[in-house]
Amino acid sequence: MRVFGLLCLVLISTPNLEAQKLSQPTQTADACETNEDYAIPAVNEALQLLKRGVVDLAVERMYIRPLSTLGDRVSIAALKIYSADEILQTENAQAYLTVVRNAFSSRSSVVAKPDQIPKVTSLVLNYLKGKEISNAGIEKRISYLEQCVKDFSCSSQSEYDFFHKP
Repeated sequence: MRVFGLLCLVLISTPNLEAQKLSQPTQTADACETNEDYAIPAVNEALQLLKRGVVDLAVERMYIRPLSTLGDRVSIAALKIYSADEILQTENAQAYLTVVRNAFSSRSSVVAKPDQIPKVTSLVLNYLKGKEISNAGIEKRISYLEQCVKDFSCSSQSEYDFFHKP
């Protein structure tokens, strides 16, 4: 219960950047490595593209793959972008879970040592899991991510395998 209270406090005290529209692409690998903004612009842009379904090879390479340098920082950014209610919305939750999967694909890629420990991500996944989400796919993705974030073994292929295991 203390974890939930802490998470709620963080969610309530963070500004909502959802309404902020980015006029031009700003995502680069360097944008994900900044400490002063928790990579909020990079994560926000990736979330927006994922929500719109705009993911081709070029978008993947330019906006999604660089998130692998962030680790736990993607969840800090997401908490600053989404309110507690917004992160529960299906399209936002799906986009968030995708950026988490990419951010936890390789521990050696994560730039900042503290971001190699999935403390915030674990809190957010527990929060999502504890809420009523009327989407079995999201619930299964959360179960998958709870396992793979611990050892940075997340990938789209292993997520596919998890969904299709007998």
